Amino acid sequence: MMRSGKRRIHYSGLLNRDPRRRATRKFRFSRVRGEDILRAGLLLVLVGMLTALFPATRQSYEYGAFRQGSIAPEEVIAPETFKVLKNKPEYTSEVETAQSEIPPVVVFAPHLPEERDRSLRLFFQDFTRTSTTAPDSVLFRLRQAHPEIGPVSESSLRYLLDRAATDRKTLNQMHSTIRGLLAEIYNTGVIADKSLIARGGATEVLLLKNESEQRASMADIRDLEEFTLSLQEEIAHLLPRSTTVEIKAVYELVVAYVMPNLTYNSPDTERRRAEAAQNISRYKGTVLKGERIVDKHDRITSDHIDQLASLVTHMNQRRQEDPYFPIIQAFARAIITSLLIAILFGFLQTSRPIIYRRTSNIVLFGILILMPALVASYAATMPSITPFLIPVALSVMLATVLFDAEIGLVVSLVCAILCASILGSLQHALVFIITGIAGAYSVHQVHQRSDFFRSIFYLIAAYTLTIAASGVLWLNYSTVAEFFDKVKWDLVFGIFTACASAVLTIGLLPIFESIFNVVTTITLLELSDLNRPLLRNLAIRAPGTYSHSIVMASLSEAAADAIGADRLLVRVGCYYHDIGKMIRPHYFIENQKGINPHDELQPRMSALILISHVKEGVELAEEEGLPRVLIDLIPQHHGTSEIASFKHRALERGDKQTVRDEDFRYPGPKPQTKEAGIINVADAVESATRTLSGNSPDQIKGMVQTIVKSRFTAGELDECDLTLRDLTKIQQAFLPILQAARHARVPYPWQQEQKREPRKEKKERL
Repeated sequence: MMRSGKRRIHYSGLLNRDPRRRATRKFRFSRVRGEDILRAGLLLVLVGMLTALFPATRQSYEYGAFRQGSIAPEEVIAPETFKVLKNKPEYTSEVETAQSEIPPVVVFAPHLPEERDRSLRLFFQDFTRTSTTAPDSVLFRLRQAHPEIGPVSESSLRYLLDRAATDRKTLNQMHSTIRGLLAEIYNTGVIADKSLIARGGATEVLLLKNESEQRASMADIRDLEEFTLSLQEEIAHLLPRSTTVEIKAVYELVVAYVMPNLTYNSPDTERRRAEAAQNISRYKGTVLKGERIVDKHDRITSDHIDQLASLVTHMNQRRQEDPYFPIIQAFARAIITSLLIAILFGFLQTSRPIIYRRTSNIVLFGILILMPALVASYAATMPSITPFLIPVALSVMLATVLFDAEIGLVVSLVCAILCASILGSLQHALVFIITGIAGAYSVHQVHQRSDFFRSIFYLIAAYTLTIAASGVLWLNYSTVAEFFDKVKWDLVFGIFTACASAVLTIGLLPIFESIFNVVTTITLLELSDLNRPLLRNLAIRAPGTYSHSIVMASLSEAAADAIGADRLLVRVGCYYHDIGKMIRPHYFIENQKGINPHDELQPRMSALILISHVKEGVELAEEEGLPRVLIDLIPQHHGTSEIASFKHRALERGDKQTVRDEDFRYPGPKPQTKEAGIINVADAVESATRTLSGNSPDQIKGMVQTIVKSRFTAGELDECDLTLRDLTKIQQAFLPILQAARHARVPYPWQQEQKREPRKEKKERL
């Protein structure tokens, strides 16, 4: 024990004394620390964005279980003294009554009657000065001098000219009648349109005249239309012996010189009515602290409802006035959001560490969570947007296809609770969780894009059943018809969201795959087609390598099944792991046909050529546009293993001091995942078993154990998650396939004859 302890200390000391290793460790530590800081920063940004999506503070103090006419479930004692608000119908009625008592405000124009009377006198004076020699020119001059007479007909003006020349007495009488009519109408007041002040059934007006206010009856106020309707009868009454022509002339002159001297002052009226509404008290009493509002088992009346509603309003106003309350609520939102994010990424860290370690995946999951949260925030502030349009199922389906069903279920839980918290609705939380789970289940085994349409039926069924069932539990309705009337549009939008989620998943999936370098089952199945140009070229240019890859794929797939790894990923990874050998296929023994070019090369150059197929394979894969997860498998399938044969040859040919380890070792990195570890071991096992001369199961088993043990002891599997139990299962999974690939066959009769003839000839010689 002490020796091994000293050995460990000595080994540790060597590591510490090696400056290159210290620098490498320091670089890795700083890199990991930088990634951790970036990851933490992204998570904080995500929490902040989700917290900001919560709507403004809602009222949380309420008595929702108390309804008028029902029995009180509990006693309610006033926690504080508060004023009782009038209920909305009562307050509205009082406001309308107070406003109806404010008459329309009408402004009187005091100088208008004098101005119109002066204009009328000047017009008649011009008549007495005119001659009748040229009536047309006189009429033109009168219209130019007195624009007020524009509406007066030419026949009436000619009649006035004739009276001015022949009958001044009649003209003066007409003048007096017109002045009297104008004085009478201006004295009571005339308005342009009486309907403006008669709205609401007002019976009085408030007349503002010479800086004084007085009320006038609405019946005394006439508008122009009302005045002109009775004007002819009034003229006929004042001039009983007048002719029709004379009445017409007087009528036209009165209409020409009358103008509204009353103006409706709408702003002043509305201001007075607003003041009247403000003077109406919103309260109808006070409840003291400790006073019983309602006792348990009492029948709840409208007064109880008003008092409880007033208590709710009072307590929530108190909360809003508290300067710390918004901060506390924002902090509470941040806590809820942080806990939900912690659930998701805690699950990833413990169950999917490889996914968690990729910083880009934080951005990916952030987008998946933000998509439904943004719609939920908009729906919470816009009542016209139904919450059933929130695409929780879309995010869940994308997470399931991009990763796996377990991650999809966790995303469903997080998105459903987050969106329901933003909406403040338990009903929607139930719908989101169930439809999210249905979405994850419907796409957990998608092998081609047409399979997505199957998810539409699952989602439609989930939305329909959960919306209908939750509506039965939470909606208020009296008949079945009323229930269906309330939920019909929710069902329509739910079905729309189900269809849109499946279609959008198909459209968004390639975008997420390309941006975040995530490979899905669909992509792997497409890449597993052996007729793809890259694999066809491999089969033509390097047939031995191609055959090696096919056998390796069978080995790796069986091993992945045994330990629960991704069987499809390892199979496709085996197809492409040696594509770099296409560049110089004849330098690899499985493609050689009797001639080995390495016989004429230095061992170091031979090793360099063999090592280069890894770099060239990565370049070909990048040119082909293969996913990063497949490209990473190419260098990891050899890890940092040693090319022992050429190193041994170099040691035999030269000085041991000139042979460097790094010249005969692959650059790595070592396998980082279970899948990469399986491919690494399968590659070595498949190659090594070809060196066996026999086909016995014991020989094959011994070779497999030797190769696996050598990989393990060399440290090639230190950085992946394979355990000793996994390695045992992998060995057991390899054996049936290797034995089947190397099984013996019964020789044909002609082959048996060929074997007998040499023996017969040998006996004859003897």
